[in-house]
Amino acid sequence: MEKTKVFVLYTGGTIGMAPKNSTENDSPLVPQSWEQLQQYMPSIHPDGYFSKVRNIEFEYESFTELLDSSQLDITHWVQMAEAIESRYDDFDGFIIIHGTDTMAYTASGLSFIFQNLAKPVVLTGSQLPISHSRTDAIMNFSNAIHIAGAKAFGLQPIKEVTVCFNDTLLRGNRCTKASTNVFEGFVSPDYPPLAELEESIKIKTRNLLPEASGAFSINTKLNPNVIVLTLFPGFKVSHLQKLIDDDEIDGLIIKTYGSGNAPCTAEFIDCLQQAKRQGTTILFTTQCLQGGVKLGKYAASDVFRPIGVISGGDLTNEAALAKMMWVLGQNLQTNEVEIQLQSDLRGEVSS
Repeated sequence: MEKTKVFVLYTGGTIGMAPKNSTENDSPLVPQSWEQLQQYMPSIHPDGYFSKVRNIEFEYESFTELLDSSQLDITHWVQMAEAIESRYDDFDGFIIIHGTDTMAYTASGLSFIFQNLAKPVVLTGSQLPISHSRTDAIMNFSNAIHIAGAKAFGLQPIKEVTVCFNDTLLRGNRCTKASTNVFEGFVSPDYPPLAELEESIKIKTRNLLPEASGAFSINTKLNPNVIVLTLFPGFKVSHLQKLIDDDEIDGLIIKTYGSGNAPCTAEFIDCLQQAKRQGTTILFTTQCLQGGVKLGKYAASDVFRPIGVISGGDLTNEAALAKMMWVLGQNLQTNEVEIQLQSDLRGEVSS
């Protein structure tokens, strides 16, 4: 059997955590080293199942400082992308072990950073530490190996950025974290799974992205000057006005009600008009878990179309942020920014 090579990047997260003080019941969880993790997964050892039976060769790398994913920022997206780029030609697939809190953000960010991706990149983690007697970590990681090392199992390679969790494979820029405690930690509200990993692995070929054409590369130009604002009853426009007056925002994402509804007050509209005059790109997303923004469906959203507000459709809020940062990082003309934000670039939004 031909050798399959899989690169594993360990960034931190619940999967590798253990109590800081093992003698205290409520001691906070802190990261363990990769060497400590490996002792719980004999199947990935050089003499374990994946290497001896499936002829998979692993290479492992850890972040110098293992991080709770709440501590990750876009510089870490770049670090992950560069780690994969430097090994892209030498490996068949890639796994990123990641905390669940911001996994959907990272998966979305990487989906835009990678250009012409033609190999599997799988993010996974767990709800319980690998040292826990009921952990979901071992199954999640084993499933990720099957997707990243597809060739070794006679499976169709899924050549995009995905999240593998609870026996389900989701498109990375379509999923969101939905629970802090159940094993089904992630859902994809507006797009079906790419694969189901049950007794047999069922790949949903019709749901996959088309084959990429062209050479693989990374584009790490991201604009961090983006603000995400959630509307709520009692929201004071004056708080947003202060941000607009500072004139340091290049992108404003507003999480609206329903299908794009927002207060139609003169104060709010004037504030958004000022932002547009200053060159700020404004994108409306929805606070709803499922469905999307359709400006003009109600009068409470129609008034924002003449201002130049862009509809986010059924973008997840994680994908909206990553897409906005990436598109604004490309130094495009205003009309080109609007076209890109409304286009389906990586399977992240319905046409």
